[in-house]
Amino acid sequence: MESLRISTNAVLPLFLYMAVGYLARRRGLLDEKDIFRFNKVAYRVFMSMSVFSAVYGSDLSTAFRPRLVAYTICGIFIEFLYAFLVAKKIAAQENQKGVIVQGVFRSNFVLIGMAIARVLAPYDDIAPVALLCAIVVPEFNVLAVIALSLYGGEKIQPKEIALRIAKNPLILATVAGIVCLLLKVHFPESVESAINGLAGVATPLMLFLLGAFFRFDSLGRCAKQLTITTLFKLVFNPAIFLAIGYLLGFRGIEFAGLIGVFASSAAVSSFTMSQQMGGDAELAGGIVILTSLFSCLTLFGWCVLFKTLGAF
Repeated sequence: MESLRISTNAVLPLFLYMAVGYLARRRGLLDEKDIFRFNKVAYRVFMSMSVFSAVYGSDLSTAFRPRLVAYTICGIFIEFLYAFLVAKKIAAQENQKGVIVQGVFRSNFVLIGMAIARVLAPYDDIAPVALLCAIVVPEFNVLAVIALSLYGGEKIQPKEIALRIAKNPLILATVAGIVCLLLKVHFPESVESAINGLAGVATPLMLFLLGAFFRFDSLGRCAKQLTITTLFKLVFNPAIFLAIGYLLGFRGIEFAGLIGVFASSAAVSSFTMSQQMGGDAELAGGIVILTSLFSCLTLFGWCVLFKTLGAF
């Protein structure tokens, strides 16, 4: 019963935030342009504050976990490689391949990772998961650009990839947090309170906007591609990499971070990137919608299973 309670507390709020966002759009309180505009603000301001707050309030000597970082990097890269085989088998046209590759390996870790970790391991320092963002975000971005450049209409040069990564708000927030720790910068209590307040808005707002993004009328055209990609994203990937992580001895906040990396839905930003780089944007949007919808069930299942096994 304890496993069910903790898993419910971890996953149910995510579903409710998305449900409220979906209902708000259905009632006409915001339209598609509002969603993209607010999503940019939420990502650049509130999520950046969330990452900065987690790093700033941490102990660097214990936050950096080399084994966790190495395992995560390797796991994502392996997902990326076999995603090409999946795309080759199920894509109906060339511009769907990069979208499918991205859908299989690129997760919504930034949005889901810390939210899940805080509930699953409430007494552990969240900083290892926040620092993992600095590793995962560049890797996801680089690999996604490679996949979409191979099959999309727009080719991006390595210099532009490096520039995009260097300008990523989450990378900048992580670096700023580390600099503040190294220089022993201490903000006044009023400033820290404001930072923490802004950070607390990040997850509810971004999940609200994700729910508002849902459009179920676009899911019929690519049923085969959507179904198989969703199965890989939410079932096969976590079954492989969470099981291996458990056997390797990752526990507590580390394992909670792995759930965010390998078991969460497809990244919301994958739709925008696909649209900008000549991929099948409708398929990309469908992958985000379907994986986000069903991840509420699969995340619950993975949380219950590994809580029962004592992973956190």
